[in-house]
Amino acid sequence: MPPKPDLRKRLLPEPPTDDDAKRPLGFVDCLALGINGIIGSGIFFLPAVLQRHAGSASWLSWLVVGGLCIVVALCFAEAASRTTQSGGPYRYAVDAFGRYAGFGVGWITLTSSVLGYAAVARGFAEHGASLAGTTSAPALVAWVVALVGGLGALNAWGIRPSARTGDVVGGAKLVALAGFVLFGAWALHRGDGPSLTAPSQPVHGVVAGAMAGLFACTGFEYVPVPAGETKRPERLVGLAMVLSLCVSVAVYALVQRVFSGAASWAPSLATSKTPLADAAGVLGGSFFARAVSVLAMVSSFGFCTGSALVAPRYVESFAVDGFLPSLLGRRLSRRNTPLWAIVAVSGLVLGLAGTVDFGSLADISTLAVVAQYASTCAAVLVLRQRRGRAPFTLPLGPLLPLLGLAGCVVFVSQVARGELLLAAALLGAGVVVAVVSRVSR
Repeated sequence: MPPKPDLRKRLLPEPPTDDDAKRPLGFVDCLALGINGIIGSGIFFLPAVLQRHAGSASWLSWLVVGGLCIVVALCFAEAASRTTQSGGPYRYAVDAFGRYAGFGVGWITLTSSVLGYAAVARGFAEHGASLAGTTSAPALVAWVVALVGGLGALNAWGIRPSARTGDVVGGAKLVALAGFVLFGAWALHRGDGPSLTAPSQPVHGVVAGAMAGLFACTGFEYVPVPAGETKRPERLVGLAMVLSLCVSVAVYALVQRVFSGAASWAPSLATSKTPLADAAGVLGGSFFARAVSVLAMVSSFGFCTGSALVAPRYVESFAVDGFLPSLLGRRLSRRNTPLWAIVAVSGLVLGLAGTVDFGSLADISTLAVVAQYASTCAAVLVLRQRRGRAPFTLPLGPLLPLLGLAGCVVFVSQVARGELLLAAALLGAGVVVAVVSRVSR
């Protein structure tokens, strides 16, 4: 029996090839795409929810949900090592279960991405208008148009400038959140507030908090979507997904720990609608609170840069495979960008930004996440049987993919009936669009 290849060698990059010269995205771009996809608005709104569930142990909730997502990310890494094509979870589902099952997974994922982009763009506009001192409807519209239109133009210009923008924003938000943690820890150590109290039901509360925090740990699945434009995607994509998730979860746990400390001084933070900014006010006064509000805008902008890059690539993949009009799959020859897909996504986001809020995003996001995570974990098992070992194959046989599937079952059990009906309606709309597109061809 031949020796198994070393796991470390399978993960580390290889020397570039001639084909890599035509692919503009590198490892740092992929890492920033994952960080921007994960760290968006959630960490600025969810600490209060987790605090209500688990009290001072709420930081453990991030480790629980993060651990599950890391298992899923490892399954994504194995699936990504089998292909150099764009599409991410859509492509894996197509390879394992066929075109139509793949389209179902991809359509729900695309819908979630567009709704998420619209909701966070609206939140960005509200923060911007508030900081500017005007919250009138024309001002909100102006902020949304400037953001979505600007990102659309940047993506049409080329994927490289869009990716570089994401790199800068991703690094900036990590530095700023680290500053929040360090200043908050110093303020807590310097103050004489009451000692932290443990929750009355720590285990139950931590698990409930983990379920509430799932939304904020998603987004690493953005990384493999532009795999066709990434250098050595079969190696770098998986590594970037896992590393971006590990970094984000560590930041979340530290931020939550500081928030819990602030909540021990001001218990009303557990019911705040802007918990992180209010916690900053408790720890450092109005200036610190305003700084965190600006950070929320920066974080939202980073999420939007990732969504603006990824969502058109989903549309393009569907059009190339015949599920959407062929025009949406055409690229601008001079810039090699999916111009019409970018225009379509930007138009949808502009139309939805006035009606979609953060709550709507969280509702549909849960189902979209479960659909693509469960299908990818299952695809890993199927592709192993059909095609043998992947360039990067997880250890422990089927254990990790099955563990990822079990976690998805737990999360889907928490989905309300209304959300299931909404997902069914969205899927039905996608089927209609796909049938009409294929018949017209």
